[in-house]
Amino acid sequence: MPSDQPSEFQEISHCGGKVTFHVETRPDGSRFFKLGWHSDRQGPAGIIGVYALPQGIPVARIVMGGIGQAWSDAPIEDCFTVLIGSDSEGRFGKRCPTCEKYWRTEGWATVCAYCGDRAPAHRFLTQAQLAYVRAYCARLSTALDIDGDHVIDMDAVADAVGRDISKPPFYYVEESQQNKFSCAACGSFNDILGSFGYCSACGTRNDLQEIEKKLGNLRQRINSGDPFEDCVRDAVAAFDSLAGRYVEQLIRQIPLTTRRKALFERSRYHDLKAVESKLKDAFDVEILSGLKPEEIEFAILMFHRRHVYEHKGGEVDEKYLADSGDGSVRLKQALRETKESAHNIVNLVLRMARNLHCGFHEIIPPVETPH
Repeated sequence: MPSDQPSEFQEISHCGGKVTFHVETRPDGSRFFKLGWHSDRQGPAGIIGVYALPQGIPVARIVMGGIGQAWSDAPIEDCFTVLIGSDSEGRFGKRCPTCEKYWRTEGWATVCAYCGDRAPAHRFLTQAQLAYVRAYCARLSTALDIDGDHVIDMDAVADAVGRDISKPPFYYVEESQQNKFSCAACGSFNDILGSFGYCSACGTRNDLQEIEKKLGNLRQRINSGDPFEDCVRDAVAAFDSLAGRYVEQLIRQIPLTTRRKALFERSRYHDLKAVESKLKDAFDVEILSGLKPEEIEFAILMFHRRHVYEHKGGEVDEKYLADSGDGSVRLKQALRETKESAHNIVNLVLRMARNLHCGFHEIIPPVETPH
């Protein structure tokens, strides 16, 4: 069945429209211009704006008010007002000034979706958008010498996508990525490479909402009779992966002593007690907060069993007996799970994931989304 969603890494054309500079000469001989944008094309379209030096260097985003409201002031005199159109889905490409990776969102970004670095919104323009800003400013500089209307035709840019023709001078496109998600915290759209990252509007990581989806699928598998041992393995593996990503970001963004950083070198996250101790020691994050002692004991056992399911074909080995203290089984016995034990570990993994997510964002709080 054909999908109404674009495939990965597909070119997304510009939304089109026309930017018009209307230049007039005042009675005193000075010139001024009026800026306009309009489009007769159907489909989503969005506009953002930046103030740029006449050389084509962006210096600030424009906060555009509603009807009858003034725009934000330029930070420097004699800046040009540059309008930037969205792609044909109403989204804008972004590029991190630190790690230089690309993604799309619906408006402005102040946080890199990948590395989490924060910067003023105009710093996240893509190379293609920066080239457009330079060409736009050059066109406006020339237009200011001649009275009348001067048009930048982005309809021609939109129509050129995918066609083997000479591209217009203002040509640029965006590209769909792999995971399109709306931030659970602020609702902003993000289209990122891979599965996990930050909301580029507010800085909330999406790992929790992604693991919630994964665990929801696991519950369906359990209820449909999938091997319960596989479901236990996959639930613990999901937390293992999530913990690794959060720790990687914490180490990257938080200065640590050599000793504390060494706690996580070549670290794995299948030993729940060790993980709990390290996270509390280094970051004061308590992943077992709110769990009863018997729930903690059960979770620790399931984390040990995950190793047996993943690496030993489900048969008890000496390491499992020594590490887990499980006296209910014998060496070489095949471990068995029940529907209840599988559901229990899924529920506990979700609670631990929420604890880790909240602890992470106590250290790295989200930012206010741009208006």
